[in-house]
Amino acid sequence: MRALGYAMVATLALAAAAGVGACSGSGTDGGTTSTGTSGQGAQGGSGQTTGTGFVTPDVMSIAIQPADAVIVVDNGTIPAATQLQAIATMTDGTTMVVPDAVWKYDRPDVAKINNGTGSALATGLLGGKGKVTATVGTVSGSTSLSVKLVFTSDPQNVDPNIKALFPAATDADPLMNVLYPYDHTVFPRGLHGPIIQWNGGAAADIYQIHAVSPTFEFTGWGTVPPPSRFDFPTIASMPSNIDIWRKLSDSTDGAIAVTVQRYDGNKAFQPKQQSWTIAPGNLAGTIYYWEVNNGNVVRLKPGDTAPENFIQKPSGHGCVACHSVSKNGSTIVAALDGGASPWSVFNAADGANLYNSGQPSGFEAISPTGSHVLWGTWIDGSFNTSGQLTLTAANSNAPLAQLNPGGGAPVHPAWSSDAAKVAFAVRTDGNGLDFNHSTLFTADVDLNNPAFTNVHQIVANDAARGTVTFPTFSPDSKWIAFERSTQARSRGGLSDIWITSPDGVTQIALDQANRTGILMGAEASSTYEPTFNPVAVGGYFWLVVVSERTYGNTLTDTNPNSRHKQLWVTAIDQNPMPGQDPSHPAFWLPGQEISNQNMRGEWALSPCKAMGSDCSAGYECCDGFCSDDGTGHFTCSMSQGCSHEGEACKTAGDCCTSGASCIGGFCSVVPN
Repeated sequence: MRALGYAMVATLALAAAAGVGACSGSGTDGGTTSTGTSGQGAQGGSGQTTGTGFVTPDVMSIAIQPADAVIVVDNGTIPAATQLQAIATMTDGTTMVVPDAVWKYDRPDVAKINNGTGSALATGLLGGKGKVTATVGTVSGSTSLSVKLVFTSDPQNVDPNIKALFPAATDADPLMNVLYPYDHTVFPRGLHGPIIQWNGGAAADIYQIHAVSPTFEFTGWGTVPPPSRFDFPTIASMPSNIDIWRKLSDSTDGAIAVTVQRYDGNKAFQPKQQSWTIAPGNLAGTIYYWEVNNGNVVRLKPGDTAPENFIQKPSGHGCVACHSVSKNGSTIVAALDGGASPWSVFNAADGANLYNSGQPSGFEAISPTGSHVLWGTWIDGSFNTSGQLTLTAANSNAPLAQLNPGGGAPVHPAWSSDAAKVAFAVRTDGNGLDFNHSTLFTADVDLNNPAFTNVHQIVANDAARGTVTFPTFSPDSKWIAFERSTQARSRGGLSDIWITSPDGVTQIALDQANRTGILMGAEASSTYEPTFNPVAVGGYFWLVVVSERTYGNTLTDTNPNSRHKQLWVTAIDQNPMPGQDPSHPAFWLPGQEISNQNMRGEWALSPCKAMGSDCSAGYECCDGFCSDDGTGHFTCSMSQGCSHEGEACKTAGDCCTSGASCIGGFCSVVPN
């Protein structure tokens, strides 16, 4: 390609003689400038006057140089602007630098581009990759432009001679074993970073922790005494401190390579390597869970550093438990004492008690909008088959319809996100809390003319896992997660999580989430009680589970009678395929208290925000829309046309992005 600089524009007069175009002002024959449209190459003789009076010849294509440019911001230092050039190729094969193309860049959060000169300057706020476009007349060309943030943390000023040994290491590390996170974990944005935990080093050993993606790189140096735990640091900076994990996750979309490498005082060993994935979205909603040892229901919004004490047991009651939260986050139903105790309804906004039924139930389920409660009977002692589920309004115990599948007693009900179905277990022994044999059923439900129809079994049990229970519907209502276990009570039971299609035809073990074949001995099959996030985020469904597995070297008890129950979260691919595990290794949910026994995580949207409130996505707002007020500040607002990702929709056609889906009432985009 032959590129002509601005000073050589006059040579285009030669092309004019061949009918390609004309220079600005009068033509070479003394005539006036032609006024054809740029890009009509086959017609010849046409041209277009640009804003400076310069006439572009017939432009066939535009190329941008340098192509796929990468701007590196090193430890917060923003480099000089990168000059981009638009190279036009004309119909006669000649090329030139266009002096006044119109420039655009679709990631103004990572870099600003001068729309008249093509000068690109990083903001330093985020790393990321976007599309830069140069337009001449009606012809455009594009390329990628990336900003990569690079940070180094070396608070101990490790000797450069020691650092130089790390790249040359040839021997595998015979001692170090990374315990957490798991390789191939998918993390969302908006959480406190994972604490990398490993065993096998001495107090004086020096480590390099390295995390790198195309748009972010972090290198940390220093000693990490046993039990070795590395928390991504906060680096002092002006005008505000830099949270490295937040920068990493907000600047990365997709894979990031992570290594931990050790120097033992004599030599450096080869690094332990992992690959993680960052999903481009913050987890929606709030997780309401039971602190077993305290007897209270608390709630934790992903990203918070500690749970909120929420529904505390009233005076004279042993606990608040067996709770269910409406998917829209408005209402909670719970039993006041566990077991066969009366169910009550609470306002999720402030925990106020709205209604006391006086009816014993145990486990209940509340409809997605909080309008109805489905609750069951409790059978102690000798088992009989007269069990049923009763449908009532959330403020009444008057039966509207009853669900009796026959052959057993229904328990652990759950509503689909679209309120059209319920799933439940049917037990054939025990009582509402303790039983060892159950299968999974579904039924269609009509709330307008209250009735249950199409009641049938979808998942059978077997001799090894006699209990199939704790169903939960995916945001699109197309999948049901459940547990296969040896008993309904988690303590001491063996349990793994599966998903099934609502007809039961496709059933898939979530081996990656369960860590099947990796968690061994007393830790094997120690995952229970799944609940889906009601919104698909970052291209995934998200499932919170209870697990009694170890957490790195922080929680190490493996005794089934005393080990800790904690909440873990796993990403699930949005379009599961038969025979393929759609799950990914789970991560420990940051913010929960490790001193407590935490279980029964119910995931719902947070209580919605009123018009004008600050927001980050439409699903936070009562009206479903979150818009820029023109200053880069996002507030809950009215619809402004099509719906962006995370905003309310009725069909995929409501979504702005081509190929987006409307899942659970909100637009969701699966990243490329």
